[in-house]
Amino acid sequence: MKLLLLFFLLLWEGVFGSVELEKGRIELVLKKLADGSATEEELKAVKAYFQELPVKVEKYLVLYAKGLLAEREGKLEEALRFYLSSIELNPFYNPSYYRFNFLIRRVEKPELYRKRLVKILKQRFLKTPPVLVENPPDRYVFIVEKMSQYLFIFKGKKLVEMHPVTTGKNLGDKEREGDARTPEGLYYFTRIIPPDELADVYGGIAVAINYPNPYDRLVGKTGGGIWLHGSNEEDRNKLPFSTRGCVVADNEALKKSILPKISLLNTLIGIYKVVPTELKLDDVKGFLKAWEKAWEEKDLERYLSFYSESFRWKGGGKDEWRRYKRRTILSKKFIKVEIKDLTVLAFAKKGQKEPLYYLVEFFQEYESDSYADKGIKRMYIVKEGRKLKILSEEFQEVGER
Repeated sequence: MKLLLLFFLLLWEGVFGSVELEKGRIELVLKKLADGSATEEELKAVKAYFQELPVKVEKYLVLYAKGLLAEREGKLEEALRFYLSSIELNPFYNPSYYRFNFLIRRVEKPELYRKRLVKILKQRFLKTPPVLVENPPDRYVFIVEKMSQYLFIFKGKKLVEMHPVTTGKNLGDKEREGDARTPEGLYYFTRIIPPDELADVYGGIAVAINYPNPYDRLVGKTGGGIWLHGSNEEDRNKLPFSTRGCVVADNEALKKSILPKISLLNTLIGIYKVVPTELKLDDVKGFLKAWEKAWEEKDLERYLSFYSESFRWKGGGKDEWRRYKRRTILSKKFIKVEIKDLTVLAFAKKGQKEPLYYLVEFFQEYESDSYADKGIKRMYIVKEGRKLKILSEEFQEVGER
């Protein structure tokens, strides 16, 4: 009898009372809302609480919330429509992208919804994103946005192609080996891997990138083996957020369109959580012009002042660079340097107003009284205080372009 009475008391408390509400612990009610155990009374209290908050809620977030509710009720196609409407109103950073991409794999006709997303993204990138600072009109640059799960290919500064891709199954920036995250940063392609060296899962197509780059190493990131590759599974690229860290594209798109645009000499790829819409950019061209002038004038100390104390190159650090440049600069009667075909990419994380660093690449012609060469120079340039500094530099002699 006592057990039966206790049962009815607990039932009454669960339906007609809320200890969390009585204690004013709205955060505990939110947890119950998240796991689906909130009572009707608690739901009403939560709604009333948030209606009284002195904040303006944009329409795109209202649509996002409607999508979450539809998703919770199992109305997946209705949820997708809410998320797309939200993205139309705010096509830049928007959590609706993530929900859209997690749901798209669970509906019967995903392409109907994907076509609408493609239309939104094309409109968004009619304006060149600020991260693409400089690029010759005939040069391709690749930009991967993890939020939208798309690869955007620019020729010069114009969007010419876009392809659905999938990235790491764990959200966030890659930090260590095995974290199943796709790195965010600026990279270049280092090697097209022969098909006979690839396991079947890569679909016979893979191109390696230089992760971890010099900036990644500076901030302590580890790991490696990050590729742009295909798959032996049909439509694998349309299963968003599902890789171990690589970027996976469609096999046919890779063969016919993407690979032909990749040059190991001078094709850069930027990977972003979300491509920034506004950035306060530094005068990278002016920085390079001053660096070039100091080199031509054989002003060793001024030339070295352009380099970070953390500078790395194939011969070591800044001390080794100083000794090498003292020998090669001061021994010359004259030096002439010319920079052509400059590409500049900027990297910033979500919410940052200024770039963390830049990747620059250009064709360099060098001539002195005793030596001359031509080739591709690539630099990572960081900000130390308010000044730009060269973090790394490499040169590949190629003769004529």
